[in-house]
Amino acid sequence: MFTDDTDDTDGRYRPVRIGVLGPLEVRVGSDLVTVPGHRQRGILAALALQSGRVVAADHLVKAVWYDKPPRTVMGQVQTGIWMLRTTLIEAGAPAEAVQSCATGYRLNGELCSVDVTSYRAKLTEARALQRRGQLDEAVRLVRSAQALWRGPALVDLTHQGLRSWSTRLEEEHVVALKYRASLELQLGRHEEVIPELFELVDNYPLREGLHADLMLALYRSGRQADALEVFHGVRQTLAEELGIDPGPELRTLAQAILCQDSRLTPNLTGSQPSLHTALSAPSAALSGGDLL
Repeated sequence: MFTDDTDDTDGRYRPVRIGVLGPLEVRVGSDLVTVPGHRQRGILAALALQSGRVVAADHLVKAVWYDKPPRTVMGQVQTGIWMLRTTLIEAGAPAEAVQSCATGYRLNGELCSVDVTSYRAKLTEARALQRRGQLDEAVRLVRSAQALWRGPALVDLTHQGLRSWSTRLEEEHVVALKYRASLELQLGRHEEVIPELFELVDNYPLREGLHADLMLALYRSGRQADALEVFHGVRQTLAEELGIDPGPELRTLAQAILCQDSRLTPNLTGSQPSLHTALSAPSAALSGGDLL
């Protein structure tokens, strides 16, 4: 369940919490609220994805009906907004949770919180902590963000106009997974991250960056042969599925592992260099050699 720091301790209203990082979920206070109707759920999702911003009626039409709107579509948008407001008000939410504006409609960001907003804020703060060298704190925040993921995003909605949003959120999720794995490797937690990375490459077999992190984790855990086996596996998958070879970073990493390049050796103390940093350093082991 998505929660945040919003509270109604002054008794004026019950906060509205909306989750899009999984099946669409709505809570007013602590109560789970069922939003009935294909139309109302699509409208709510479109508003939640741009919480605090005015969403034009035309955008809502595209989100719900895509390229096949009915002749009465503007009236149906107005009816959908009214029914959505009614559902929230009956559950104890303030009437101002969904606002009408001159150019469209807006989910009131002061009264409503959306999990994706919190998710992105945590990841932004984590990157700021990383830049200051506070890697442990950064990992903690990324884990906190990932705890909000109930995915796939909006999995219970079939609106064609929302598919691009679902795809975008899935991409953000994968990027966050890889980011945390990279942080864990920089903290020297090579063996701890291996099981999760194996699961990730199984789920996303064409993501070369995840394979690279797994190869590095295996190598730094004394499993050179296993690291090279991962490379040969992804090379075969890319050839069979897409008809392409691995990219230069993955091939360079495989060559470095094969040569037992000192740039990949973990430091005995302190944080470890990132994969990009390690491979950017000069290496005699790779000079003049062929990439795998």
